[in-house]
Amino acid sequence: MYDAVLLATDGSTPASRALDRAVALAVETGATLYVLSVVDTADLDLFSGADTDTVDDLFRGAAQSAVSDAGARAEAAGVDVARAVRVGAPHREICAYADEVGADVIVVGTHGRTGLSRAFLGSVAARVVRTAPVPVLVVPPI
Repeated sequence: MYDAVLLATDGSTPASRALDRAVALAVETGATLYVLSVVDTADLDLFSGADTDTVDDLFRGAAQSAVSDAGARAEAAGVDVARAVRVGAPHREICAYADEVGADVIVVGTHGRTGLSRAFLGSVAARVVRTAPVPVLVVPPI
């Protein structure tokens, strides 16, 4: 049914729950799990007055750590894993990577924000659902 499952992760608790679902799906279908973390350029812009190389290294390091940890958990379950870190608008990079690897499904976690915090911060998961080239499994925080 699925040959390629894409997990988008930021290393958060909701992303960990999504990882559990993605690993289970990959095990069940024998799919390769593609683990992606995106360094959000909007986050980098917030630190424009700081030492940009240091900030960039910190964000890339956090993304790489999220990808490494998720990949290790998936491999421990016997899943074939590919890892990637990208820089850009998360929803765009997730959808572009899904096209690039031929993903059959995208798995994302959601923080479950509502009201003003969701309106102000937006939702990567919601944007992925609206723009994805393939089905999206959104895993709730609880």
